[in-house]
Amino acid sequence: ELSKHASVRMQQRGFQADDIELITTFGTPVIRPGNKVEYQMTQKRKRHLIQALDRVEGKAVLLSNDEETVVTLYNRDKSRRKGE
Repeated sequence: ELSKHASVRMQQRGFQADDIELITTFGTPVIRPGNKVEYQMTQKRKRHLIQALDRVEGKAVLLSNDEETVVTLYNRDKSRRKGE
């Protein structure tokens, strides 16, 4: 949920809707006064995420229908060579 103020700032500062989710999901939380939490996307965090994304490229996770249990993990490239 966006406050009216946040909605205005989003337009003024060139944020896209997906940016908020990316920063709050992958950013570094910092406690601020007034029971607030600020999420920051720092250069260090960005580098870490890029390395992690490179590491998981071509990999897959198979979950149960309720998405509660990891059934298996595999490298997609190898499964394609088997005819999938």
